[in-house]
Amino acid sequence: MKSLLIFTLLFIPFLSSANTCHSLKDVAWVLGAWESTNQDRVITESWGKVSEITFDGEGATYSEGKIKATESLRMVEMSQSVFYLAKVSHNPLPVAFKLIKCADGNAIFENLNHDFPKRIEYKSTEANSMMVIVSDAKEKGFTVDFIRSYAK
Repeated sequence: MKSLLIFTLLFIPFLSSANTCHSLKDVAWVLGAWESTNQDRVITESWGKVSEITFDGEGATYSEGKIKATESLRMVEMSQSVFYLAKVSHNPLPVAFKLIKCADGNAIFENLNHDFPKRIEYKSTEANSMMVIVSDAKEKGFTVDFIRSYAK
C-alpha cells in the first residue's frame, strides 16, 4: 500500500503537466480561416501567426449580409503559460483566459472570475473542422462548428 501511495504521488504531477501546454506550437492547428454557416447567420474566425509567441485572430458574426458583431483575439505565451485574449465591443478591456489543458487537438482556456464565458474550448474534430465551445464551465453555453476555409 505504501509503495502504491509513493508511486501515485510521484506519477500524478506528470499526468497533470502532460496535458498542460506552455507553447503556441501545441495549438498551431487553429491557424487559418474558419467559417460556420447556419440558416440565418455566418460566423467567421481567422488566426495568423505574428511570431513564435503570438497568434492574432479576429471573429465576426454576419446576419442578412451585415456585420452584427466583431471581436479581436490573441493567443500569447507569457510567464511560461499561454493566454487567450478576447476584445469584444461591450467590454472596455480585453478579457484574458489561461490555457489550462491541451492534448491532441483540444485546448481549454479558462477565466473563472469572468461573468460569461468562463471557459472557451477549441476542439479539432476532423482534418478541416473544429468546434468551439463557449460556456460558464457548467451547463450554460453554446457551440460553434467551423469548417476551415483556408490554412495559413
